[in-house]
Amino acid sequence: MNTFCKMLLPVVMCSVAFGAADKGKGAPPKKLPGGWVYAWGDEFNGKSLNTKKWAYELGTVRNRGASHVYTKEAVAVTGGKLVITSAAKKTRNPDYKPGSDKWLEKEEYKPYSSGSVTTRGVYEFKCPGRLEIRAKVPKAKGVWPALWTMHVNKYSWPANGEIDILEHISQEPDKVYSIFRWGKDGGSQEAKVIRTTNFPNYSTQFHTYVLEWTQETMRILIDDKEVGSIKMDQAKYPDGNNPLLSPCYLIMNTAIGGPGTWPEQPDAAQYPVKFEIDYVRYYTKQGS
Repeated sequence: MNTFCKMLLPVVMCSVAFGAADKGKGAPPKKLPGGWVYAWGDEFNGKSLNTKKWAYELGTVRNRGASHVYTKEAVAVTGGKLVITSAAKKTRNPDYKPGSDKWLEKEEYKPYSSGSVTTRGVYEFKCPGRLEIRAKVPKAKGVWPALWTMHVNKYSWPANGEIDILEHISQEPDKVYSIFRWGKDGGSQEAKVIRTTNFPNYSTQFHTYVLEWTQETMRILIDDKEVGSIKMDQAKYPDGNNPLLSPCYLIMNTAIGGPGTWPEQPDAAQYPVKFEIDYVRYYTKQGS
């Protein structure tokens, strides 16, 4: 979830009326229609984060101007869910270096604590793949929850490829952004396709978010309704490589807005708030 910048491709607004999505979870299906076979996942039924499946992100990490520090304490597994709590709590920046003028290092404290977990360095998802995540976003001024992937290849951002399955900002409470990102012609200029989905209960109900990709197409679904898709050839580079066909890792986090960031300024009186993830399930094609 990199700092939001101007759109290079048109935005398509989608108003979708979904049915109730707050249904209880059972055991993950071993197979899904279309030949998808269960390969990996986490139902969050334990008492702590499974570090054989996840790694913590610590510090501000990215998003210049953001008001948070990611901590382990902000991440909990309870009641069959992963819970990321964002709080108005003065928190020390672990990257602080006295006298540094670098934005990531010059502030000793940030006014908010929050959490982020990733499969980076632990598990990678490959093509063909289907990532399914059931989640409920927090509600407070300044929140910036996201479910997103980064691709692992020889390129740096944005040419390496990034898919934002869900991005949400508090000043647009009834909207979710789904964004496909890569580098124009493999370079440092970002190319992206943005889709938005509107309905009024992101923070009051759980919804199911899916990223599904094959050699030919990549698409995002919310509650089984496709909200955006691209042809994989759109991201093919002149050297013949396609970053979106390379392995990727998942990040789930809540950033908190601040000066110069996409979200609005936070209001401490509205915190703490929770980003709840019920499960994460990864499927691939049989024989892959």
